[in-house]
Amino acid sequence: MPPTQPQNSSLRALLKRIGLEEKEIEIYLAMLTLKSAKASDIARLAKQSRSHAYLMLRSLEQRGLVSEVDRGNILHFVAEPPESLVTYLENQEDEIRSLRTIAEGAVPQLKSLTQPLVDRPHVTLLHGLQGMKQIYRSVLKNEFVGLFNAEKMYEAFGENIVTKLFGKNERLQGRDLLVDNDGAKRYTGEVMQDEEYQIRLLPKNITFGTDTIVYEDTVAMFSYDSERTIVRIENQNIANAFRSWFEVMWASGTE
Repeated sequence: MPPTQPQNSSLRALLKRIGLEEKEIEIYLAMLTLKSAKASDIARLAKQSRSHAYLMLRSLEQRGLVSEVDRGNILHFVAEPPESLVTYLENQEDEIRSLRTIAEGAVPQLKSLTQPLVDRPHVTLLHGLQGMKQIYRSVLKNEFVGLFNAEKMYEAFGENIVTKLFGKNERLQGRDLLVDNDGAKRYTGEVMQDEEYQIRLLPKNITFGTDTIVYEDTVAMFSYDSERTIVRIENQNIANAFRSWFEVMWASGTE
């Protein structure tokens, strides 16, 4: 039997103020309780139809609060850490100042609803610009190496994602290999390069529409397609392999 959802009116009021609909709130609280589950199990705990629960899960995924993982050809939804709620708020332009402090204070309460997932998924998917912003915000705080089409980023966000999330004076730590196009020229003029952050251009014949970033034990791949898909792989061996490939390409890049 699945656990019973906690009845907490203050958390529900907070989530509603943040912008979640009532049925989204029930699905989100069910996700925190279950941590990882099929849509049918989530619907049962939230007392909603499976079809409606699926729609709410997709909506929460767009907000960056839920991801998904394929287990034996069965789709499971995974609750992102409660801190993702704070990240979601940081991406909002209207009520960010009044809501961020409240959300940070709610994180301990939200954490109390769930136990750590022992069998933590190593591959998760997110969709949408909100999901991209969420992952970028956590990724770019680390030292990283990346393969990047800046032109596609500008098409998706309308501006430099570093400036959008952190401001004009943010100092990155790592190295980027950029597809050589007009977006690369614009990006290199907007982001500060120094000993801690360096950029090189890939050979002219190499192009792709993604951003692949390797940091710590994780590879995050951002696909600038219509669904704005993010694939996150948490595996040290895979991360090390990507770093090795990066070094080969870095040697062929031009400043």
